[in-house]
Amino acid sequence: MAGSNRKKEVKQIEFPTGKIIAQGGNPERYYSENPAWTFANADHEMWAFSQDHIGTAVWTEILPRLQALETQTWNEILVRNKKQNHSLNLSELNKIAQDRLTSKYIEAESLISLRITGNHRLYGYMTGRIFNILWYDDDHGDNNTCVCRSRLKHT
Repeated sequence: MAGSNRKKEVKQIEFPTGKIIAQGGNPERYYSENPAWTFANADHEMWAFSQDHIGTAVWTEILPRLQALETQTWNEILVRNKKQNHSLNLSELNKIAQDRLTSKYIEAESLISLRITGNHRLYGYMTGRIFNILWYDDDHGDNNTCVCRSRLKHT
């Protein structure tokens, strides 16, 4: 009876318990939260988090900056201070950085650039309120060796 107007009612015997939906609710909820950091996916080859690459900057620049950012919300970091901290389309990245993402099986829609000092940047991607740190670029600017080239205006 394909043309029948009878409405079928689905009856559920029981509701599953103990199941938590990993992602739900407002996806922009993290804007009102303070940041958290993880180094689990940090690259150890390019723009690496290693003593050889960073030296003492981890204590004098990076850690103090991350501690200062923890007192703000993501809205303050990414919206109010969007000139210093902002998202990047993957197509804007250095070809080497794009290839590194592929080799690490990271399928982010965009990356975030956090300004540490004048030409020092942290790059990573968001998972909720957690910033997954990938790279420390100590040569950000108008050059071919940085993660994302910043072209100087009027040159």
